[in-house]
Amino acid sequence: MEKPLPIITSDSAPFWDGCRNGQLLLQCCTPCGAWRYPPGPVCLRCGSLESTRATASGRGTIHSFVVYHRAFHPSYVDEIPYAMALIDLAEGVRMVLRVVECSVEAIAIGMAGEIQFRKVTEEIWVPAFVPIPL
Repeated sequence: MEKPLPIITSDSAPFWDGCRNGQLLLQCCTPCGAWRYPPGPVCLRCGSLESTRATASGRGTIHSFVVYHRAFHPSYVDEIPYAMALIDLAEGVRMVLRVVECSVEAIAIGMAGEIQFRKVTEEIWVPAFVPIPL
């Protein structure tokens, strides 16, 4: 069974293009420098409509996480248990990402790691969080 794919919009297309190319491209406010995720038309810090895309470091720490023991979608049944985490990126934004290359028993709040990209289709690569063991 195929996994659900993201809905790509004009605001999010550069993000997904970056993922396909192995880059975490996030919006950055031109006037004040605040990073934005998810992408949107207005800076929440200064209200500016001006932004650019910049490559984020992809480094972060686990703020919170949940371990799934029941798949939210039938295509994930064979991957139980798996973890999803709220990741605090070094740039100051948070992302919800799948935690990979780590047993669910080893995951801990505060665990550092980096984002890597996983191929779903030729066009869609999704970011995932790879922890650095404590």
